Amino acid sequence: MELSSKKSQKLPLALALLALILLGAGSLYLTWHNLRQMHQTVFEHMLLSARSIARGLDIQLVEGARRMRPPGMHNRRMPDRLMPEARELFQEMVAEGDLLYIALYGPDYKPMLVVEQNVDNSPIYTPPSSLFSMITKMRESSTPVMIKGKAALLYGTVGQPILQRLYGHNKHQRGFMPPQEKETYLLLGLSAEKHLRQFNQYRRAALLQTGYIFLAGLVLWLLAVAYFQRREEGKKLTRLERFQANLLDNMPDGLLTLSPQGAILAANGSAHALLQSSANEALVGKNWNEFSYESLQDFKRGEVVWEHVRLGGKNLELILFPYFESREEKRTMIIIRDRTDIAGLEEDLYEARRLASIGSLAAGVAHEIRNPLSSLRGFAQLFADKFKEEQPYGTYATTMLTEADRLNRVVTDLLYLSKPHELAPEILNLHEICDSMQTLMGFDLEHKGTILHTELNTAEVYADPDGIRQVLLNLLVNSLDAVPEKDGHISITAVTAEHGVWISVCDNGSGMPEDIRKHALEPFFTDKPKGTGLGLAIVNTIMRGHNGRVTITAPEDSESPTGTCVKLFFPAMRNEEN
Repeated sequence: MELSSKKSQKLPLALALLALILLGAGSLYLTWHNLRQMHQTVFEHMLLSARSIARGLDIQLVEGARRMRPPGMHNRRMPDRLMPEARELFQEMVAEGDLLYIALYGPDYKPMLVVEQNVDNSPIYTPPSSLFSMITKMRESSTPVMIKGKAALLYGTVGQPILQRLYGHNKHQRGFMPPQEKETYLLLGLSAEKHLRQFNQYRRAALLQTGYIFLAGLVLWLLAVAYFQRREEGKKLTRLERFQANLLDNMPDGLLTLSPQGAILAANGSAHALLQSSANEALVGKNWNEFSYESLQDFKRGEVVWEHVRLGGKNLELILFPYFESREEKRTMIIIRDRTDIAGLEEDLYEARRLASIGSLAAGVAHEIRNPLSSLRGFAQLFADKFKEEQPYGTYATTMLTEADRLNRVVTDLLYLSKPHELAPEILNLHEICDSMQTLMGFDLEHKGTILHTELNTAEVYADPDGIRQVLLNLLVNSLDAVPEKDGHISITAVTAEHGVWISVCDNGSGMPEDIRKHALEPFFTDKPKGTGLGLAIVNTIMRGHNGRVTITAPEDSESPTGTCVKLFFPAMRNEEN
């Protein structure tokens, strides 16, 4: 079953996706900003270290030069052993590993002393010439470089003025003093490997942290998507369950679920109505075998069974079929359908076909019988008047006249069955109708010693005037034939039902066996020696014209199995006819 969704879940999912994108972008920006700050901090730390080392080295060179100067030289000449001492100092500092390169350059940008880590006998590193102009201009400068394949920070600064005296030392210019405006340059190549390893570790940790945050956000977004989808599916499932529950409770067909032992596990509202269970009486918990369906008690579980049964005047269609809630749990489902109206229509159709065949026969025979019958009756009436005083001829003529009248009534009934009169129902007074029946049947009732009793709990009925009188007259005639001599009792009762009025004509006659009741309403079926079998057939035809029905039972208040009660149901007037 497909159900439409009231609200779309696209907006919450889009907002969640936007939040994920913003979270990712924010995490990336913060990571980039932190890495940039960390890189700047590493650079500043290395610059500070290089500056401290250069300052300390510069001070050591100056102090060494002063200690080696003999007294009274007045700074005119540097000691000869100063350069070897400086080289030894530079080598010791390079050997410690933090410095890859130490150089002292003269005013002409030519190296005076160069010491570096030389593991592969590669050429001596040459700093870029632009570095000297930057040092001259700003008194110090730094730039990242590669020395012997290793990352390093090249730092340069202006040396102390006393170091200028080393300039030209290798040329053995004794006593030479360079001009004061000339400067020397001290260059340091500080190894950045350790700092870069720490920075890379920090960068790796930051990227992993960012990735973890982004992954966590992605997982949360996926969980949100799954949550919204699950909530939507849950809402759809709830609506579907509510829809199916309303459908099952309001569907016209009854629905039952049985356990393997026959216990009723579930039942909808229509099942209660069709099985005539009261609202306060639950079907769940009862056993299917409690219902009087003898043909269905021994049906084989697991087979599809299709049966038609009667219960309380209703024609029910039962469809039983198995289903499995699981491999181990086997159930039986029963669909109960009310086929009373359809059965009535089928009976009406069958009856109409039979009456049509009878009508075609009666219409063709009526004229052939009535024309000579009229002549025979006329002659019989003449003979009865002529031989009235002569016996036994007068008796013969009277008998001929009586039988001719009876034959004429049979032809009239046949014509009525073949083409019933169109009924015109109206509100009638039952008391007046019963009084007319008492007057019409008074002589016959008195002659047989039978009492007619009326008990009317309702005063009105919606029926055709001639039709209801014909029905009651036929039933009273049948009851009068059935009751015993001098001790007959016939009653006419009327009660109001939910959708109409029930009128019952009961007697204390010999009763009607079940096999006769089943066929009593069929045309030409009778158990009387002189009966035609058309009286109850006409009653049934008239009642069908009223959209009512006829049932034949034994009297409900009778202590003996004798007697017959014919119940007539006249539907109430519909609203559109008010």
